[in-house]
Amino acid sequence: MLQEVAPDSSVTVAVPPYNPGYRENFQRIGARFAPRNLCCRLPARFWLHLLVFVVVLTIMLGEVHLAWSHQTWRPWYEQPPQVARSGMTEPIGAVVPAAVVPIAEITPAYNSAAVTDPGVTTAIMPAWVAPQTNNAPVFQDMHQLAEGETLGELVAQYDVSLSTLIWANGLHTGDVLAVGQELRIPRISGVPYVFQEGDTLEGVASGFGVAPEAIWFFEPNMLDPDQSVPVGQEIFIPGGTPPLPEALLARYGGEEGLAAMAAQPAGVMRENRTNMRAGPGVEYARVAQLQAGRRAALLARHAQWLKIDVAGTSGWVRTDLLDLPAGVIDRLPETNDFPPPPPRWVWPTYGSVSSYFGPRWGSFHYGLDVANRAWTPIVAARSGRVFEAGWCRGYGYCVKIDHGAGIQTVYGHLVDQPVVPSGTTVTAGQLIGHMGSTYDAGGGGYSTGNHLHFEVKINGRAVDPLKFLP
Repeated sequence: MLQEVAPDSSVTVAVPPYNPGYRENFQRIGARFAPRNLCCRLPARFWLHLLVFVVVLTIMLGEVHLAWSHQTWRPWYEQPPQVARSGMTEPIGAVVPAAVVPIAEITPAYNSAAVTDPGVTTAIMPAWVAPQTNNAPVFQDMHQLAEGETLGELVAQYDVSLSTLIWANGLHTGDVLAVGQELRIPRISGVPYVFQEGDTLEGVASGFGVAPEAIWFFEPNMLDPDQSVPVGQEIFIPGGTPPLPEALLARYGGEEGLAAMAAQPAGVMRENRTNMRAGPGVEYARVAQLQAGRRAALLARHAQWLKIDVAGTSGWVRTDLLDLPAGVIDRLPETNDFPPPPPRWVWPTYGSVSSYFGPRWGSFHYGLDVANRAWTPIVAARSGRVFEAGWCRGYGYCVKIDHGAGIQTVYGHLVDQPVVPSGTTVTAGQLIGHMGSTYDAGGGGYSTGNHLHFEVKINGRAVDPLKFLP
């Protein structure tokens, strides 16, 4: 044992002599008690950081691939429903409400209370939703019709019911399918419905024969169970199958006939309250009034008029009142198959009557004088054929029209050359010239101011015009 004296100290410390065997003994003893897994030698904070990293990575992968923030953390009533399709499930997307044009005469108002009353049976019908292009997931496509394409072909192509196609696109009116017309194609069978005043979700569901939950929890409807559905909002009823109108089924021969409806060239009404008449002229009686957007099948043409068919009602409309495909008029057959115009009379101009038919100033006045400013329009008092137009003996500038059955009318003292030449077929109310004060003194005519001299002759004999004018 060696002794070592600490510097500046009186204490003597005993130091054992160096022995190389001590280190080997220590290593053997340490290896016996040391952990065999190297990872357990790492500090605890390393494992805490690793755990946080794994959790964050898991959340990021779940958001990217599964959209957990839109599903896992949503309330139970907002979970998207799953619809079986070819052995798989897929969530259904949201609907963008479309512009709504109700057809009151075809879709009667619906009262939800009538359905919930056990003693009342009322069929609910969807209001018409105007077709328009949108990317709402419930409508998987906007299909543009080609000539000859049928509804039955679309049913097979998109795997939806015929009723769904008809109600989703307002085809229940019975209008023709037009080439180029766009149809909304729902992703599943069902029916869109526009919420009306007084509706309840329970009543609407009952009317369509589905459970209210089928509407509430259909994600594209974007409904909140804690709030009522706003009036005018379009919702989609999955599985809703309202009956088609009986008149529509009768016209086309049932659903088979409807499926065979084919797209064809058609005209579209430009304005509301467009008159459809019984013949090609305004003197014919009105058979219907059509609203803007109604589609018409094109049947034939005559002069500036087209014979059309709208939902089974046929008649005539002026060409300029329709939007038409290019070149379609030239492909229509010309026809004269229509009844003669009824005896309809209109006043040939407007102003004040300055002289009546009968004795005047010691002579006889064979017409009716109507005075007004120069260039006041003059129209045909009845439909017929112009047989003389220009400078006339005694009248100055004039127009003479033959109306058939021995009836003729004369329009004298026009300000200038008539706007219709001889041989023109005119309709009642059509412009033929303008008021003036021309006359032919050599032929016995005379005029003291701007006026129309109007005569009616039957078999060449002048009669009182007031017996014919309305």
